[in-house]
Amino acid sequence: MQDLNTLLLVTHVHMRLGPNGLQIDDQTAAGLRQWCRHFDRVSFYGILTQGPSTSAWVDTNEGILGQKLRLFGLPQGYGPAAMLRALPAVRRQFRSAIPQHRHLCFTLGTVLGDWPFVAALEAIRQKRRYSAWIDRVEPPIIRSRAAGSPLKRLAAELWLPPAQGLIRHALRQSAVALLQGGDTFEYYARSAPDPHCTYDIHTHADEQIDAGSLAVKQARIVSGAPLEIIYPGRATAMKGPFEWLKTLQALHRADVPFRATWIGDGPDLPALRDRAEQLGLGSIVTFPGFEGRRDVLLDRLKAADLLLFCHKTPESARCLIEALVCGCPIVGYDSAYPRGLVAQHGGGRFTPQGDPKALAQAVLSLHRDRAALSALVGAAAQSGRLYTEDAVYAHRAELMQRA
Repeated sequence: MQDLNTLLLVTHVHMRLGPNGLQIDDQTAAGLRQWCRHFDRVSFYGILTQGPSTSAWVDTNEGILGQKLRLFGLPQGYGPAAMLRALPAVRRQFRSAIPQHRHLCFTLGTVLGDWPFVAALEAIRQKRRYSAWIDRVEPPIIRSRAAGSPLKRLAAELWLPPAQGLIRHALRQSAVALLQGGDTFEYYARSAPDPHCTYDIHTHADEQIDAGSLAVKQARIVSGAPLEIIYPGRATAMKGPFEWLKTLQALHRADVPFRATWIGDGPDLPALRDRAEQLGLGSIVTFPGFEGRRDVLLDRLKAADLLLFCHKTPESARCLIEALVCGCPIVGYDSAYPRGLVAQHGGGRFTPQGDPKALAQAVLSLHRDRAALSALVGAAAQSGRLYTEDAVYAHRAELMQRA
């Protein structure tokens, strides 16, 4: 099969057994359709799951996926005992699969239960070139999750140095590194011989905000109407939901007229709703929960004046790109990822990490200068034209084919 343009892709993506075979979530399916356009055959390894999920599951036995894609489910290995039990069989699978593919790509994570890392070690043993794909900076995320438990914090601090050392070893041995977003690129680029900043998005050119809708939104902004503020994402600590509320509280106290919506589920959602009521924001801040209809979510972004975000860890959140595509400026905590998204055309306003007061001041200044906010909306739409699924996947496929 190395005579063909074949791809072996090992990931952490969950899959499940459905009535017609293995299923994957709809966004992964969109990505795999793209890989099937750029490769003759794709073998995709993910993690079998049986638990509840809000994912929209997709069959893979029809169309281009049925023709070119083969799915393989790996066991859960998150935990030393589970990983050790499954490791021999998983290694045998990779030992057989790697020689059958011309191109190899592994999405590296945290080592423990990290089957892509195991695949990279096998590729190194076989002296094969491969591309390493990293989509976020794990150490701050792990520390954030362990923040409430001294024992978990200690375990994280003991585990992270050797784990990150092993991940950087796999990066140094890679032929090409696909580092998603500016934060990930800044953190890992020096460990890779050929690093590239990449992006992940599933919007298409025909989903971008049209000129008429853009003009209507800008006219409404200039008229002085209440600001429409949005955030789509999980209500979890790394997203900074309570700092998001603090920012809105400061705006409310400054008599800024607005309506705000947090769209998404997550473990902090009940407490977030309660806190909004306690702060007297219940009538102007809403939490509709998970929204799985993509067209509805994009329409909400197109109607919003700004996406307000308080991300506390360096991550490459897809919602920031989707906002730009929808002509919705991104206003939030500064880091390399959002800064890089708007570096060419603008469309963002950023303030220091962990400072809701400064963020509220930035929004207040935009409220007071509606012409500046209208211009920021136009710049966001221009930046959004840089990011379409076809463009970003063609770029990553070209990089994968170097390995």
